[in-house]
Amino acid sequence: MPKGFLTLGHRPIVQESIEKLIDCGISQIIIGTGYGAAYYEQLADQYAQVSCVRNREFANSGSMYTLYQLRDVLAHGFLLLESDIIYERAALTALTEADEDNVILASDLTGSGDEVYIEADRSSNLVAMSKDRLALSRVDAELVGISRVSVVAYSAMCRLAEDAFDRTLDLDYEDALVGVARDTDVRVHRVNGLAWAEIDDAAHLRRAREIVYPEIQRRDTLE
Repeated sequence: MPKGFLTLGHRPIVQESIEKLIDCGISQIIIGTGYGAAYYEQLADQYAQVSCVRNREFANSGSMYTLYQLRDVLAHGFLLLESDIIYERAALTALTEADEDNVILASDLTGSGDEVYIEADRSSNLVAMSKDRLALSRVDAELVGISRVSVVAYSAMCRLAEDAFDRTLDLDYEDALVGVARDTDVRVHRVNGLAWAEIDDAAHLRRAREIVYPEIQRRDTLE
């Protein structure tokens, strides 16, 4: 099954994410699917707010190619979320209340393994992202996997991607964001102490289940 259907509480983590989005007033949720698409299509049957768009080349393409498939249905700015993350509700609030059109949610360094490091300029605008911290001039934050993207920035990401697709479909959305940030301000919004986790392997799952998810539940209950 897709990682989004790992269950830490009573529902799969992607379903919990959907319900948090709905609680924050999001009325349209589009899921770009690939592997295990039928799992996500069941959610579209369950929630009126959810629809799916399939990337049929998922086996040999990156996340930007999936996002590119949504170009005919994304007419406005949107929140971009990865399906294998867990997060406290304050993560969404930080972006929905932001003044800027293009914002990357970031945290202090978690040390969880397989981090995506962020370099920003003095105005907190995106400069670069990499899993190799030595590839950056400095490390200012860690990517959470939730971003706010304007329709203008998304269109620029798609144009950049189209040029890359002539060579390879294996392009991640992070690379497209960095490319767009050369001409457009992309704000890095760092929230220290944010409760969140990405789940890529067994160690991540153990940390998420034993440490992060209980803290998320505690914080969200207190809101």
